Amino acid sequence: MQEKLEYVNCDLCNSNETTLLFTKDDYKHVKCNSCGLIYVNPRLRYSKDNLDSFYASDEDPEGLIKSLLRRAYSARRQKIFCAELKEMEGYRELNRILDIGCSFGGFLYAAKNLGWEAKGIEAVYDVGKHGKELYGLDIFFGTLEEAKLEPASFDVIRLNNIIEHIPLPSQFLADVCKLLRKGGLLSVSTPNFDSYSVSICGKEWIYFDGRHHIVLFTPTTLEKILDKNGFTTVLLSTKGFHIRVKDNVSHNLAKETLLKLSEKAISQFVRFTRKGHRLKIWAEKR
Repeated sequence: MQEKLEYVNCDLCNSNETTLLFTKDDYKHVKCNSCGLIYVNPRLRYSKDNLDSFYASDEDPEGLIKSLLRRAYSARRQKIFCAELKEMEGYRELNRILDIGCSFGGFLYAAKNLGWEAKGIEAVYDVGKHGKELYGLDIFFGTLEEAKLEPASFDVIRLNNIIEHIPLPSQFLADVCKLLRKGGLLSVSTPNFDSYSVSICGKEWIYFDGRHHIVLFTPTTLEKILDKNGFTTVLLSTKGFHIRVKDNVSHNLAKETLLKLSEKAISQFVRFTRKGHRLKIWAEKR
């Protein structure tokens, strides 16, 4: 693996002065001493094979894909997507929406059914092909750069669980900004490093995956990198809480029930803070 590794400077401020936070699975997670951005350094060089391995690394990749596909088009998930889209209605002028990292296409399907001209970009063909083949969705397979989209051609661009995978998020956001019309909306969701879940679970938190999650944000650093690249934050929220490492299920039914109830109860409080483990920002193009 050594020949595939690369050392990088901070993508937010370009400093190379960092503090080592922890090492997990041989990947060093560092914090920039200047701006506070957390990232993996050194990291694997960007490659198509590494992107594809995000799903293939599961013990049962085929079973995982089938499960996630069912979930994306389930009535419950479609209801969630529709609620999200209705909140975006105020930005509908060109009637065009782009979902980068659209995965199985569940959000695109909901947008299409609500009358949007919906387009998706997905790097992993074996994931995105389902939305295209089963539901006729407009999905481009490749990177944002390869898609060659028209500037200022979208009302809304959505980045859901994607920015933590991007090697150069600052340049990526600058490119995204060009595609939005002035005043258009960017919706970004990503794991929150500055969360209670991280404080409790430490480096064993499941979202610490140095092979794929190479840049990790806090509310402060995500706002900074958005501002740097032409966006003004209009909404910031967090949600979610883990007492234990996610998926580490207790075989004691009473204990498991108590843990779940405790997590659910605390999550109701956490959503009023900036400490939930799911970070979401809405930002408008200046």
